[in-house]
Amino acid sequence: SYDLEYYRKWNFDVLLQPHLSKPTNRDSKGKIQFNLGGRVHYRMTKSFGLTSGVDYHRIKYQYAYENDNSVDHLNFFRLPLLLSVYPVKRLRLSLGGSYQFFLSATGQPPPATEPLAYPSGSFINSIGVMASAHYRVYRKFSASIGFHFQKRSSNPIDRLSQNFKGFSIGVAYTLLNPNQPNK
Repeated sequence: SYDLEYYRKWNFDVLLQPHLSKPTNRDSKGKIQFNLGGRVHYRMTKSFGLTSGVDYHRIKYQYAYENDNSVDHLNFFRLPLLLSVYPVKRLRLSLGGSYQFFLSATGQPPPATEPLAYPSGSFINSIGVMASAHYRVYRKFSASIGFHFQKRSSNPIDRLSQNFKGFSIGVAYTLLNPNQPNK
């Protein structure tokens, strides 16, 4: 049964994640960006739980073609839904899906010389997969490493792509003490 003397059933954290993402089907170089978000954790048992939340997710990359080295900036709200496993006291492993709500995109497609906003419909909402490991390093602070993949069917010969993959590291601050039960 659930150990209410030690673990908190509900908890919340805020996170900052530097990440490197790039299109999977275009020749490009990812640029480091930051995610900012919050998570809600629900522990069903001592070892299993669900995690959800919202992130402000930015992607920036530079094309690596001979005639196109422009940079694209994309902004999304990301809503993850993850199954979390707690194999040991300080470690959480999470795997699940996410939905990315597209907010805006700017770029410099050739022959433009200044960044401009992409027209409506150039990018749209997409789905993805996320996996991460979180280790509580000190009291309410945890460090994480993760992988994310985001996909949306698109024209394979179109310059723009909505298929992204990336790696992240992060720091999270837990709002409630994870070791004390709800009172």
